[in-house]
Amino acid sequence: MHSNKIDYIDSISTKLLLENLPRPSKTEASLLPISTLAYLGDAIHGFFAKISSLNVLNVKEIHKRVSGLVSKHSQARCLDQILPTLNEQEMGLVKRAMNSKTAKKYGNDEEYRKSTALEALIGYLYLVGDLDKMFRILMVSLTGATNDRVR
Repeated sequence: MHSNKIDYIDSISTKLLLENLPRPSKTEASLLPISTLAYLGDAIHGFFAKISSLNVLNVKEIHKRVSGLVSKHSQARCLDQILPTLNEQEMGLVKRAMNSKTAKKYGNDEEYRKSTALEALIGYLYLVGDLDKMFRILMVSLTGATNDRVR
């Protein structure tokens, strides 16, 4: 078993798995509803949070740890960290996500809106095939790495 969470995120087998799954074209990905991108991003983020927590042997403890890693508070903090590293298209997607009906589901909860935006960004990066940036964002989110590793 790997002792370092980053080993899981950067593992060759995980990259091969993700690279070989079918994806729509970049244009199609940008036209998907924010709710779809966020749903996919949430699944990816949760998957990597679980994988990075496998060094904890108790399932109850894994669940507790993963819940903290994927909370709206943690995701909002991660988005704040990575914002300076986003290009114009990614920033446009984040703004669109923060203002979406999905993000405003719980009123004007800024953390929920930011967490929806982060999830949508992760889903989008996966779909357009920018796995390196997606992995770097996941490292910031799951390990507390600094945003200069995202660039």
